[in-house]
Amino acid sequence: MGDDGTWVSITDAATALAERGDTVDRSTLSRYLKQHSEALPLRRAGQSNLVDLDALIAHRGENIRLRAPVAPMRGAPPSRRFAGSQSDGAARKVNVEAELKEMDLAHRRKQLTVTSEVDRAGREALALMQSAFERAVEGEAASLSVRYGWEERTVRLALKTFAKKGVEVFHQEILQRLDAMRRVREDDGDAEALDEAANGASLQ
Repeated sequence: MGDDGTWVSITDAATALAERGDTVDRSTLSRYLKQHSEALPLRRAGQSNLVDLDALIAHRGENIRLRAPVAPMRGAPPSRRFAGSQSDGAARKVNVEAELKEMDLAHRRKQLTVTSEVDRAGREALALMQSAFERAVEGEAASLSVRYGWEERTVRLALKTFAKKGVEVFHQEILQRLDAMRRVREDDGDAEALDEAANGASLQ
């Protein structure tokens, strides 16, 4: 990674910030990094994203105002119930609204698809492929039987076995790519990493 900064995972960065009084959960920090990606670029390390902790601390110090603890009034019991709640709540609201707008825009551009629709479309495509292979086998078996003098029943069985094996390989490949995409999403991977997983780059 080099000596230019202390590069840590997003989870470790959230822990380090909390120790400095900047309490932020991992998902909120991940969105913060995406919003400030130009100032806080991420590095890939396997399936993980790393952030320069020193740069992150400095950036949040300039952009996030942490409320200093207020000394309790004499005779009154100390209370931290509302300490920082207003600023934290406002930050969360901004992050949630930005994320909802992002999702809405992606949906309008047809870049976002409901998971159930993807699953249904995949199953339908697999069924159509199997049906197409079965129709092709019947015609090819008769054609090969006439052309080479082979017994048609034997040719048909051989072609069906070949077609079934091809569908199984295709099915396994798709499952591996979906699993790779799931791992990238769980690790807050960027769009490029997600495309690579979808295209099978991580399986090479």
